[in-house]
Amino acid sequence: MSKNEKKEIWPPYQAFYIQSMLFNTEAAFRSVSQVQALMSVTMENSPEDPYSPLYGGRFLNELQNVVLHAAALSRYFWPVRKDHHWRGEHLREVFQITEDSALHSRDLRNAIEHFDEKLDTYVEGGIVGHILPEYIGPFSESTGVPVHIFRGYYVDTGVFQLLDNQYEVQPILGEVGRIHEQLKKMDKSGGGFLRGTEIPNELTTVR
Repeated sequence: MSKNEKKEIWPPYQAFYIQSMLFNTEAAFRSVSQVQALMSVTMENSPEDPYSPLYGGRFLNELQNVVLHAAALSRYFWPVRKDHHWRGEHLREVFQITEDSALHSRDLRNAIEHFDEKLDTYVEGGIVGHILPEYIGPFSESTGVPVHIFRGYYVDTGVFQLLDNQYEVQPILGEVGRIHEQLKKMDKSGGGFLRGTEIPNELTTVR
C-alpha cells in the first residue's frame, strides 16, 4: 500500500491489525478473569468484610491493566497523528464504532501517555488532606477534609480511579468485549475483516 492509497487496509495486511488488537483485548480479559476470581474468593471467605482482602495492589493492578489495554485499543480507532486518521476511519467502519463508544473518551485514550508527567503535575501543587494510595469500597462524598485517592475502585458504581481521572469499567468492558468477539471471529475465518457478532454477558462484568 503506497502513501497515496491510504483509504483502507489492504486485505493481506488485515491479519496484522487483527492480531495486534487481539493482544490488547485478550490481555484485558485475562485481567477481568483475575478480578472476578478475586472478588468471588473474598466474598466467599470474608463476607462480613469483603473488601479488605483485596488490598495489596493486585486487584487494582488488574483493573488498571484493563484500562491501559482499552486505551491502547482505542488508539487504533482514533489515532493521534493526522497521517493515520484514514486507518481509524476504516477500522471504525469495519467494527461499527461510533463517537458514542466508551473507547472514545479522551481521558481513556490519554491514559497510557505521559503518566510520569501527569504524576508530576498531580503532586507539584501540594496535596492537602487525606492521602490514600489505594481504596476499594463504596463511593462516598467528602464531608470536609479533602480525600486524595491515587488508585481506587468504587464497588457500587463500577468506577476505577487513577489520579484525578475516573473510568466507568462496565461500558469499557462492553465495548472491548464486542470488539474482542469480532476479532476472534475474523481470526478464525482466515484473518480478514468481517462485521457484527454477539458477546457473552459474562465477559463484560467485574461485579
